Amino acid sequence: MMKLFIFFFPLFIFAQQKITPQYIDAEYNKVETLRKEGKFDEYVKKNLLLLKESKRINHSKGIALGYLHLAGSYSYAKDYKKGLEYLKLARNEKYADNNPEFQILIKRYLGFNYYNMGLYQEAITSFKDVVALSDEIPIDTSRYFKSAAYIEMGIVYKDQNKLDSSRLYLKKGLAILRNNRKVTYESKVNILIYSLVLIEIDVYENKIDSAEIKLKSLEGNAKKIPGNYNFQLYKVKGLIHEHKKEYDSAISNYQKAIPLAQNLKNITQVQWLYNAASNVYKKTGDKDSAEKYFQKYTFIKDSLANAKQPAIENTVKELVTQKENEIKTKSKLLIYIIWIGAFGILIFILLVIKRMRKKNKILRVKEQETQALNQQLNLAFEEVVRLAKNNDPEFLTRFQEVYPNFFPKLLQIEPQLQNSELKFCALLFLNFSSKDIATYTFVQPQSIQTRKNRLRKKLNISSEEDIYIWMKNMNNQ
Repeated sequence: MMKLFIFFFPLFIFAQQKITPQYIDAEYNKVETLRKEGKFDEYVKKNLLLLKESKRINHSKGIALGYLHLAGSYSYAKDYKKGLEYLKLARNEKYADNNPEFQILIKRYLGFNYYNMGLYQEAITSFKDVVALSDEIPIDTSRYFKSAAYIEMGIVYKDQNKLDSSRLYLKKGLAILRNNRKVTYESKVNILIYSLVLIEIDVYENKIDSAEIKLKSLEGNAKKIPGNYNFQLYKVKGLIHEHKKEYDSAISNYQKAIPLAQNLKNITQVQWLYNAASNVYKKTGDKDSAEKYFQKYTFIKDSLANAKQPAIENTVKELVTQKENEIKTKSKLLIYIIWIGAFGILIFILLVIKRMRKKNKILRVKEQETQALNQQLNLAFEEVVRLAKNNDPEFLTRFQEVYPNFFPKLLQIEPQLQNSELKFCALLFLNFSSKDIATYTFVQPQSIQTRKNRLRKKLNISSEEDIYIWMKNMNNQ
């Protein structure tokens, strides 16, 4: 009898709860708590349940949110195929039509997918779209999306080792969070987490004293970070100890971070932590432990590569198809215009002269457009030069936008070029003299010549070749 009671009791309780759109919307608000606490498995299960119930009562909003949340979850856990499938389903759901906030969410999650697959430029483009689209929604919500997009761009740049750009966008995002009049618990947690990421950048730049001071001021509050997100605190502490050659403390902190990152299903961070632990063990001479963690790192690396390749191929195919469809649409429109024009010429022969004049007018407009475009390019060049002269942190980002092929070509020759060296190459490309570079970067002119010589060696530029002409030719190849 007791067994029957235990079996039917949950069904009885469930039957008492009437499933309505309002109930599902409220449950989605509750389920966000699981995400904030880093309880990945529970978060996925609850979303799957709410998606099922939303389908049962045909609640479009609930269906769309379920697909979207699952897309983000699976992408985060590196199940790219499922992530992309759910994202397409969310985008095609009726609720997504004419809903600016949901369209922003789709763009944001699309950026996550691109980032997780290593398509960094596409990810940056998606996050920039989020910033642009957020101007079309109420200011309070707009601040949240803008701050999130800036922070996400900062994370992408960090993974590309573009630390100046990473710091710039992280600070932009954090500034919006800090200046928001309505400071929520979630925003406080995000401020702590991404402030720790900024400290991580300090460590990569060997600013250990600065990193320790900042960590000390944050550590008390950082321990209040909910659940598994505390892995970032232990990761940063491990990095600092490793750079100070305090290897036992570094390993201890990395080992604390690993299970927390595993519970979050943050596979990329688990992979990083395994590799970091292996390197520290190697420095201590513990070859067995170093090999053990290296094998774990290699296993995840290979697994991610195998999972990533099909998803990347499908995504690239989809991007190519979109471009082809755009071209086909334009081609059909062009053919239609030509047909109308030809038909008009046959019917209205007397209008030939007038049409010729119209074509000449169009040519003049095109010439004006070309002149305007050249003027824009000149303005862009002047803007980049101005940023360089002011030693503005935006300089590298803006330079890369105006001359997108320059840095990748340099990095093909020497992948180990630092941001400071890339900036120096950019100044040479802009034809700044040694004296100008010394003035604008606040160093001695003798140092500039030394840097030129080092750069020649790294990039295999012969002493007979003009380094300025070489830089110009590199961009024009």
